[in-house]
Amino acid sequence: MLADLVLKNRSYRRFYQKHGVDLETLKDLVNLARLSASGGNVQPLKYILSCDPQKNALIFAHLTWAALLKDWAGPDDGERPSAYIIILGDKEISQSFGCDHGIAAQTILLGASENGLGGCII
Repeated sequence: MLADLVLKNRSYRRFYQKHGVDLETLKDLVNLARLSASGGNVQPLKYILSCDPQKNALIFAHLTWAALLKDWAGPDDGERPSAYIIILGDKEISQSFGCDHGIAAQTILLGASENGLGGCII
């Protein structure tokens, strides 16, 4: 039931970094987002997927975690995400995609939760 899934979903800020998430799983989650609502169905979102430890380290270095915790730089090594889905908006398709990326991100998180995974929208 959807209500159970929404209750199960939460923002995780520490992960089992050794528990890998494969590229196919990331593609499946993006496909769920693709099937979600999009203003005018113009589909302005693009996605970058990473499950490679070296790429993940580069991505991690550019993130800000838990803005209210000023002295926390984010999860320690071993507790960092093993995969990322980066959502981009293509301004050549639409200048307005603010709601689209929120809908897509929530859909991805619900799909992750359904598959026993967790995440955090940053």
